[in-house]
Order: sequence, then C-alpha cells, then structure tokens
Amino acid sequence: MINKVLFIFLFFFLSIRTSAQLGVTYVNTESLDNLENLLVSELLGCNVDISNIQFSGNMQSFGSFSYTQNNDICEGGFELDRGILMTNGDLNHAVGPNNDGDDGQAWGAQYVDTFLHNYLVDFGVITQSSDLYDASVLEFDIEASALNSLNFEVVFGSEEYVEWMTPFYADAFCFFVSEVETDIDPNIGAYPQNIMETGDVVNLSPNASLSCNLENKPISVWTIRPYSQIYNTPGLNECLFLDNENGQFCDAIGYDGYTVPMFFNFNMLPGAKYHIKMVIVDGAGPNFDSGVFIKKANTSVDPLIDFTWQEIYNNNLLGTTVSFSNVSSTNMNFSYFWDFDGDGNIDSTEPNPIYTFDESGDYMVTLDVVNDCTGFVSSISYSIAIDTESVNLLDSIMYNVSIFPNPTSHILNISVPDKAEKYTIEFLDLSCRTIYKHLFDQSSAYIDVSSIKSGVYFINIYNGLNIIHTQKLVIL
Repeated sequence: MINKVLFIFLFFFLSIRTSAQLGVTYVNTESLDNLENLLVSELLGCNVDISNIQFSGNMQSFGSFSYTQNNDICEGGFELDRGILMTNGDLNHAVGPNNDGDDGQAWGAQYVDTFLHNYLVDFGVITQSSDLYDASVLEFDIEASALNSLNFEVVFGSEEYVEWMTPFYADAFCFFVSEVETDIDPNIGAYPQNIMETGDVVNLSPNASLSCNLENKPISVWTIRPYSQIYNTPGLNECLFLDNENGQFCDAIGYDGYTVPMFFNFNMLPGAKYHIKMVIVDGAGPNFDSGVFIKKANTSVDPLIDFTWQEIYNNNLLGTTVSFSNVSSTNMNFSYFWDFDGDGNIDSTEPNPIYTFDESGDYMVTLDVVNDCTGFVSSISYSIAIDTESVNLLDSIMYNVSIFPNPTSHILNISVPDKAEKYTIEFLDLSCRTIYKHLFDQSSAYIDVSSIKSGVYFINIYNGLNIIHTQKLVIL
C-alpha cells in the first residue's frame, strides 16, 4: 500500500540559468528552419503560418537571449526572461557588466532603404543628409485561420545613451506591418505601418509608472531620451527611459541606457496575409551598438503541472497497481512522459496511466510535460513509498468515496457511503499542517473552497476516528 508522500520539486524551462545574468546565443540566419523555429518559439506561437522568411545583416547581430533576475546586481526594470535579440552590432555588447560606456561593433555596411529613410526623417529621428548603416532586417509573411491576437514586450537599449544622443545619427527600431495579396483587414493596408511607435504602447510593466504624456514617435535613442546637457534639449518620452550608465541600474545589461518593457498588440484577421519587416538600424554613426529585445507577451506564464495518484489494487504476488491522474492545466498541444521508477527511462506517454509496482520500496515518479509548439519542458516529481506486503483494496474503493472536480477553483463536491452519522473532511498543506476542517452528516455534500489559497493540498476524510479516504487536491 502507499504509506508515505514527499513533495520533492517543481521546475520549469530546462534551459533557465541559475545565476543572474543575460545570456545571448547567435542564430544561423542562413538556415530558414532555424529562423522559423525561433519565430514560433519566442515571438509568434503555433497559431500562424509563416512563409517567405528573409534575413539581411551580420549573423553576429541576431539571435536569442535568456535572462534571470538577481536584485544584488540588478535593481529591476528589465523583466524580460527570454526572446529574440536584434542589434546593429554584436549581440555580446548587450551583455553586462557595463564597464565600458562606448561599446560597439561597426560593420560599416551601408543600408539603402528609401522608405525607411524618409520615415525616420519625417519623425525627426535622423536628418535628410544622414545615411543608414549596419541594419539587421528580418522579414516574413504570416497568416492565421482564426482571429489571432499577438502581444509583444519590447526593450530597446543603446550605447548612444546619454552622451551621444543626437538626431544626426540616432539608432532606431521599427516593426512594419502591411497586408499583401489580400484586402481583408481595414486597419492594415498595403502601405507599411509601424505598429511599435511610442503612441502604440498599450500598457507598461507593473513595475513601471507612466508619469509623462507619450508623444508618438518611432523607437529610437532620440525619441526616448532624458534631458540632453550637450544640446540643452528637454527629455522626450522620458518615463520610458532607464539610465544605466556604468551599470548603475542593472549591471547585467551592457547598454548605457534602455527602455522599460513596452507592450504592443497586433490583431490578425482570419484569411488576411501580412508582411512583417523588423529592422534595427544605425543612423549615420556605426560606432556604438543598439539592441532590441522582443518576446511574445505571457510566454513565461507557465501552466500548472501536477498529478495525483490512487492505489487501486494490492497483492503481494502481483504487486501494487496505482492509477495516476494528470491534473495539469494544459491542452492538446502538450505531450506527457512518465518515469515511474526514477531510472530516467520513459515508462508511459499516456495522460492518465496505470502502473504496477512489483516490489516494495521508495519510488521517484516524474511527469515531464512538453509544449509541442515551443519545445519547453515542465516537470514535477514526487517520492512515493510502496508496500506490496500489505494485501488490501484501497479504502476509497471499499468506501466508494468520490471527490470532484479536481482541480477546482470554487465548489468541491463530496460523495461518501451512508455508513456513519458524521464525516469529517480535513485539508492539509504540503507541510502537513491542517488548514481547514468541515463536518457533514449526509452521503453527499459540497464545500466552497474559493476562500482557500491556490495551491496543492492533501485531503483526508474521516468516518469517526478512521480515515476512509486520502488524496491530493489542486485548488486553482
């Protein structure tokens, strides 16, 4: 029989680093498969069709990033944990410590784009005589079969802050969208539209306060800036700016200044075909690097991964058979991999398997849940003790106890046999502390658990002084 339960660990994203730092990875931009996989996992998700991917720029200017927070070296304000990183120099210059105020990699490649040049001139980002250099440009087409809302978090940083802020050579980033081959979306036409101007910020990070009136401009060093002592010009959209000179705000980030996370939204209509052009460019002065960090909003919100179990038969000759119930808050885009004996081998891929333990002992049971779209892995393990020498049916079978739904967020239904005048249900947290008790005197009852904190609990049902049922409950 099962006689002991020990909660071991719960972790997400096997690739997360354990120390506070910004990590960057170059991506082979000559591989269309690599680019598509990166777009799906970090930016667009699985609900769109991607085609006609093209990249132009230096391979060392484009890749992915991962970041973990430690308040000892970073006061906060960056907040993005992973995503795509585009620069007009080298990815490594985005990485702290910020002990050099003028990091940069000048590739010296002039970029000719009349539309982009005129767009930046019209908004006062650069002057008419300024040329563009060292652009990283990612272009692709996307379609969706159903209404799809894409949400992005964006952080723009630069070594041009603060001493090199000038409209003569300001670095800039744009996210242009146009509709191609179709005419379905009334909000997006054939003329490219930058959906990531400062006036498009839909909200800010909870840790950021919007203390200024945003003036609609492209994202650039000159349009998101503090007061300039060199030009004696006032700040512009200053509440979006964080000063990081010498790493004083976050030494994990290499740029002298960067923005708070800015949130943008793009709604795709079914059947419409869109062309995306993401570009970060150096405006006439390719000496100091700028970079833009982009992630799909909410990709770091992890599903609840958990499982419960019940012994359904015990025979000292045939072993102990246990039923495992997957109570993870996932959907059909997830795969499940079970290891019942801690040997690292997959024993089942069923969502709710049944397994027979042949011998008594302590067993580490692990459930790995894989997001089939992103490839992210979430995992949880419990240690359970099996005693095959105690020959019995599980008490819940003898007493025909039913508790549902599991997980629940509001009402918990209880069904018990009418074998006693009074029953008691007891909730225990993972430290085995009793946090709730309830008495009832009928064969069916319900409990409102909405006031109980979300989490994992063990519940016992007593018939008098005897426990007739034990199981694990998840409250959402």
